[in-house]
Amino acid sequence: MKNKILTRRWLKYYIIIFVSTFSFIFIFNYLIDPYGKQNSFCEIKYKPVLNERGQKFNYIFTEGNIEKYDSVILGSSRVMKISPSSSILTKGFYNFGVHVANNSEKLFLLEEWLKVKKLEKVYLGVEYYNFHENKKPLYVNKNNFKNNYNTNYLSTQTLKLSYKSFINMINDKPITFFNTNGSINYFNKEVLISNNSFNFTTKKFKNSATSHLKNNMINDPFKIEEKVFDVLLKIQELSEKYDFELYVFITPMQSEFLNQLDNHKNILTKFDYIDKRLLDIFGKLYKFNLNDRFNKNTKNFYDPFHYRENLGLEIINRLNNKGQFGTILYKKEKLNAL
Repeated sequence: MKNKILTRRWLKYYIIIFVSTFSFIFIFNYLIDPYGKQNSFCEIKYKPVLNERGQKFNYIFTEGNIEKYDSVILGSSRVMKISPSSSILTKGFYNFGVHVANNSEKLFLLEEWLKVKKLEKVYLGVEYYNFHENKKPLYVNKNNFKNNYNTNYLSTQTLKLSYKSFINMINDKPITFFNTNGSINYFNKEVLISNNSFNFTTKKFKNSATSHLKNNMINDPFKIEEKVFDVLLKIQELSEKYDFELYVFITPMQSEFLNQLDNHKNILTKFDYIDKRLLDIFGKLYKFNLNDRFNKNTKNFYDPFHYRENLGLEIINRLNNKGQFGTILYKKEKLNAL
């Protein structure tokens, strides 16, 4: 009889401990919410970016925030520092840039947007690597956008993420995060810059440019996937069908990378061919990859391809016929085959 009482008592304690532990885990995870669905207790700037495609798609479409915007910026991480809030000219814009986005993904996002709402303007950032045959330029995994991340508030994996976010919040140490308008905030890099501790040396940019060129275009020879132009043609056709203004631009490159290209005329020839094909499709092209004073200044960049917000503002100005950054090309004659 005594053993039965002890067994029941221990079972009761076990249930209480079990329920209390899992209740604490659930409440803690829900309050911190490392997935960024609610940010009333812990702000998004302290949380890791787990799946930017799912996070942005969820914010715009699932949560209905598309109603706040009438224009969009599409591109890879190379457009993420075009901050709509930096200029009155981009009021109503959302930056839908995602890392290594290809043109097929940009088309997918554009089609999804137009199913819900009309657009006034689209800024379309294009990079030459978007045409690299070996970089899956036509691949789109829609599940990466539509299936958000696992929001299991009872999992130990969520608890680890919550704990990291909580420590960041307690210590007031924001990390890389997306602003509400979709642009990215490289908080730690900007802290280093404000403390004069960021490496802006020409040597750093030269080494980084050399490495990128060698790994992505020489060791893995740059060969153009022609079908990408069909994707871009569909984007142009959508702009005509849905009557929105389309601004197509080549994203900036820091001058050290452009200097490296001088020794690889075959790659430059292919870049020039892409420019001509873009003009053949769109009729007008903004080029920000010039060896000018903006791109020569290393303090405008974090690395050879990712620029700071001040250069993003220069892009906005140029797309709106203001400022002096970049140049504008217009279609002049029929394109000859490469």
